[in-house]
Amino acid sequence: MKENVTLKFLKIAVEPHPQTGLQLEYLDKPDAIAALVLDAAGESALFVRQYRPGYRGELLEVPAGIMEKGEDPMETLARELREETGYDKEDYRFLHIPEKPLILSPGCSTEKLYVYVVQLKSADIRPKKLHLDEGEILVDHWVKLTEIERETVDFKTIFAVNLYKLLRK
Repeated sequence: MKENVTLKFLKIAVEPHPQTGLQLEYLDKPDAIAALVLDAAGESALFVRQYRPGYRGELLEVPAGIMEKGEDPMETLARELREETGYDKEDYRFLHIPEKPLILSPGCSTEKLYVYVVQLKSADIRPKKLHLDEGEILVDHWVKLTEIERETVDFKTIFAVNLYKLLRK
């Protein structure tokens, strides 16, 4: 059953086009981070499987999360990786830190996405207990990078994997 609800993360906004005056509708969304978490060998990555309402099903995707108001992207990254993967910032090294965020859908959303690539420092590192948000249900999966494009249609995930492939060249 669909019901009318107050939105927690999304705000509908309208503004006039600066030249035509036509009313433009868009979603005012918070910015976010996403991270490709590689194993120590750089052959597999940790992905999360969770239900996504816009997809109307479960998706396999890179760990990601919304930036809290006033939060730095690196703080969000550390928080989200700890919550969703169980890895602390001491467990990984950075292979890519974005200089600027990506604009995901400028015609209908204000959201910007910071995409990171990190790699576990050792194969001996084990994740700690997850600290998921209330109502969040996700399961972590290690997947070979050569297989991920057959496993998902998630844009940020495919982008992060291909970014890592470019970094290795």
